[in-house]
Amino acid sequence: MTERTVGGLQDLRESVRTLAWPTAARASMAIGVPLVALTLAGRHDVGLMASTGAFTVLFGRGQPLRYRVRLLLAVAVGLVLSSALGALTAGVGWAAIVLLTLIGAVSTFLTLALRTGPPGGFFFVMVAGVAGFIPAQGTVSPATMIAATAIGAGCAVPIALADLLLNPVGPQQRAVAAARSAVERYLRADRYSAEAPGLSRAAAAALHHAWGVLWAAGDSTSRRPGARARVAELQVAHQEYASRMLPGTSPDPDLAADQAESPLGLPTTGRLVDRGLRYPTVPLDAAARVSLGIVVAGLIALAIGTDHMYWAMMIAALVLYQGLDRRRSLARARNRLVGTVIGLGIFAVINLAEPSQWVTVAILIVLQGGIELAVPRNYAVAVCMITPLALTIGTAGGGADVRMIISERLLDTLVGLAVAVLVLFTVGRNSSVPILGTYVKRVLRSCGDALDHIGAGTVGTAAGRRAQLELALDMQDLAHVAARAISDDPLWGAPWVESRQATAWLGLTVLARCAAARGPADGVGGASWACWALASQASHGTPPDPVSLHTVRAVIH
Repeated sequence: MTERTVGGLQDLRESVRTLAWPTAARASMAIGVPLVALTLAGRHDVGLMASTGAFTVLFGRGQPLRYRVRLLLAVAVGLVLSSALGALTAGVGWAAIVLLTLIGAVSTFLTLALRTGPPGGFFFVMVAGVAGFIPAQGTVSPATMIAATAIGAGCAVPIALADLLLNPVGPQQRAVAAARSAVERYLRADRYSAEAPGLSRAAAAALHHAWGVLWAAGDSTSRRPGARARVAELQVAHQEYASRMLPGTSPDPDLAADQAESPLGLPTTGRLVDRGLRYPTVPLDAAARVSLGIVVAGLIALAIGTDHMYWAMMIAALVLYQGLDRRRSLARARNRLVGTVIGLGIFAVINLAEPSQWVTVAILIVLQGGIELAVPRNYAVAVCMITPLALTIGTAGGGADVRMIISERLLDTLVGLAVAVLVLFTVGRNSSVPILGTYVKRVLRSCGDALDHIGAGTVGTAAGRRAQLELALDMQDLAHVAARAISDDPLWGAPWVESRQATAWLGLTVLARCAAARGPADGVGGASWACWALASQASHGTPPDPVSLHTVRAVIH
């Protein structure tokens, strides 16, 4: 065996070892438990429909107990409500379009604004669509559909918490360990090497996530020895990272606002929603695109008379709901098309084999676990399994012709993808740069507010801490929005590149001054007014002068 072959086998073993096996196991259990139980009870069809509630298990992974319980319960209620609304409007085409548009807009906005993480708002649209389709076939009542979703969601919540039975503080431990490892990789690298910016972003993101997990778990304010030890370990890692990330010594300021995360906590749900509603924002932009995509796809599907119009609307939402830049959204559309074609083939083979109920149960359990293993690595592979899973659930209780289902779903997929691509290239085509300008303005205003507290010596008050947290959040949003704007509109975004970079460094310096503040400070009043004046300039669509930004930073450095 050659050295190259041995190396390839080692890489393969490492790749297999690092797959999300625990997450996949919980996902398989969530769909398998109600499906097996209801099949034993003689209601295999209801067991299939219960899978719509089992998607609850996909949310909150890696989060601590206190936060995860709240999120899972909210998701479970949301999925059951989506199912109820879909089932009660079954068979009414225009009502389905209105309903899925509303659900798509609300779920997309809330999941992005609240930063819930994967899988986002898509499954609420999917569940509403499936719940509207199945009862319309006349073999299942709306009440049965709603009850099935509730059963699936009820089983999924405890299963999603199962890993915490063995180690209740596992999420905190893993988050701190991951942050420590990311910081160590960054510290080992040459500060000015090509890989340094990427390692810096990874370390900062890991630190941000770890502080968020500790805060959500209550460790940041706990007196328990274990909690205090985790906080102390993370503080050491953060200090080591911060010493390397001192203003002016790193090539990349993005996410450096995390230096101030540890004492600031997390924003409330209401505050995050309020931030998302301050037009223009990525959550509002994504919600608008999803709404339009669903409406247009639904009207086209309704006009051509397809029996599965919800599939076209679902596909359009799937491409648009994450608020990604056009390049990544187009890649998702391409993967969806390839994966759907292969998935339809898998669905055809499964149906031609005419599996028994128990073989169908086993297939769905394997597919659900496989999806969770594939999603982080290859979305097209995941779609190959999502399609037969969704089709099997969607045909529960029906006896429709398989060839008809496959041909209609392929047509609906093409309609949904075409609409999504059209929306990407027409609606808000030039919105990325104005959004970038808005976030530059917000960072500068937050800088002025924080400097005001430095001058007054009120950094440590509740108002001062809120000002720092707003600045940290604005800087994180700015980093995300800048990447999207530069990708979508490189020509129009180019004039903002230097201003954005200088704004990020100014924000970092202000946070560093806040962390070091020990009472009222002289000489920062002018800097506050300068930040507000530059923010006003950005609000009128003009990039702030980078030289002026560097001058303000030099004054407060």
